[in-house]
Amino acid sequence: MDDGAHLRVLADGHVIADKIIYCCKSASRREGLLSLNHLEQGEGILLEMPRARQGKKGFITSIHMVGMGFPISVAWLDHEGRVVHSTLAKPWGLYYGSPQPAWYVLEAHPVLLDSLSVGTKLSWELRT
Repeated sequence: MDDGAHLRVLADGHVIADKIIYCCKSASRREGLLSLNHLEQGEGILLEMPRARQGKKGFITSIHMVGMGFPISVAWLDHEGRVVHSTLAKPWGLYYGSPQPAWYVLEAHPVLLDSLSVGTKLSWELRT
């Protein structure tokens, strides 16, 4: 999948977000959501960890909220898209990491937090 692809994310087969941007390159992962003033329901990003970080936990797959002006829901996913950890990340938080190995990180509107409980199977598809 190409960096910047527009995705639809499903939880256990049901669409939970339809305006997700796929980020697999260093620059897009680093930029994340920092350029936004707010996040609409259904919006967010799906970060694919670089190969060397895939399957790691803690600091290696962590995010920060320095410079962010709004909270987001965050879910760390295993290689099959299953949620292994989730949390509400608040503005200016210095560290949010998963205690479990992760391959992907989904950052989305806070309303999605209830849909991102541990064990939930997420999948994604290109938005047409």
